[in-house]
Amino acid sequence: MAEERTPLELREGVRSGILASIQRDADLRGGRTARLLVAAGIAGVAGALGGTLLVTTHPFDHHPAWHSAVFSVLWAGLLVVTFAIAFLRIRTPDLPLARAASVGLVGLGLAGICGAVCPDHHFLHWWSGTDAGSSLAEAGGLALSALCFGLFSSLFFGLVSATLLLRPRGLAPVRPFLSAAVLFILLAPAVALQSVDTSAGVFLGWLAGTAVGTYVGVVGGAGLRARLQPAGRT
Repeated sequence: MAEERTPLELREGVRSGILASIQRDADLRGGRTARLLVAAGIAGVAGALGGTLLVTTHPFDHHPAWHSAVFSVLWAGLLVVTFAIAFLRIRTPDLPLARAASVGLVGLGLAGICGAVCPDHHFLHWWSGTDAGSSLAEAGGLALSALCFGLFSSLFFGLVSATLLLRPRGLAPVRPFLSAAVLFILLAPAVALQSVDTSAGVFLGWLAGTAVGTYVGVVGGAGLRARLQPAGRT
């Protein structure tokens, strides 16, 4: 039986198709990598700016000298780790760590901007002077007022950052707890710094409100992004 051979034109066509597919995949991956690096850079700058504003705008005249060093070093360490996770796109099959780090950095940036424009850089003092803050303090004490302040402010930070960065496709199911945890960890030093001259109840109330607010905000932002995300896009 004569040996059958694949026509040369067919072999060349298959070869050209494979090479073109590989080249197209490489181009797409290169473009995606570039976009991810740009996004990570923006998130990193936002986080660095937010952390810097939260520290530098705070009046330290009533603090012991070591407070400035401790909080600055703590924030620097957290930012280095978060930057590394975001820029290196670290993730596992179950944990989208890079995306969570980006959400935390952007949320911290928003917190820093809000802190910089706040009329009183002792944020709780400013909140206590508002109608809502003073009413809550009269009704349930300063701890309740601090809890609500932490809840509403961190809810806003989580909502905006998650809406901008969490994508439902590729993260199914979206894990809001991880993103909320990163944002909470980055915001916690600010809560501790602002609570130095207050009671333990105020500090714990503010911290608890921040924890709940970041989670609710990230969940809301993920849901909003899922509604805004066009079908078939990542």
